[in-house]
Amino acid sequence: MGSPKHLWPKLLNVAFDAIKQKHLLFYFFEEKTQIVAEDFNAAGRITPTAYDYLHINDANLGGAKTDMFITREVEQEITVEGSTVTKTVSISYHNPYKGSNCNLEAGQLCLNGTYRDYIRLLVPKGSTLISVVGSEVKEIVSEDLDKTVFEAFFTMRPESQSKIVFKYTLPAMDLTTYRLLLQKQPGTPAIKHTIIFNGTETVVQLDQDRELVLN
Repeated sequence: MGSPKHLWPKLLNVAFDAIKQKHLLFYFFEEKTQIVAEDFNAAGRITPTAYDYLHINDANLGGAKTDMFITREVEQEITVEGSTVTKTVSISYHNPYKGSNCNLEAGQLCLNGTYRDYIRLLVPKGSTLISVVGSEVKEIVSEDLDKTVFEAFFTMRPESQSKIVFKYTLPAMDLTTYRLLLQKQPGTPAIKHTIIFNGTETVVQLDQDRELVLN
């Protein structure tokens, strides 16, 4: 607030971009104010939709600050046969950097360590999991926030890459126009999504929540 007034528009744009890209979220105790934040999509809510939906949520469990060194790419292959929609979602992780010395006795700063990722896919409620490839534990299927949730876990060391693949079918839905809502995980950088719909490829940089119409 103490900056020159001519800089205020630029600062506001920075704030608006941070909200749009979900680097800045709000929670208010006053209900009316919280409703405004949610209407502005600034509260981090999982959004209801009658169409296809995907939210990928990575949780780093004891892996230091390894997320800073990892890049991700997502590929969604969608096949429609009659009223059946089958999806294969592949998430690729790449950490090209040398690992830190994470020996506590060494007294050094452990930033890039072994990545231990508890991954959750939120998909349309009623989806049926066919298979998971790349998980080190038995996958779990549950429901949360009016979505079906697929849970898995894997580890990855520095200077390596990994991939986890989920295959599932969607519940019955209106396929007159194929709509797909992608919700970004708050606090993450933009992630490249390649969507292959009946052989046609669409590429988006997911830097904010997006609804796509696929043909």
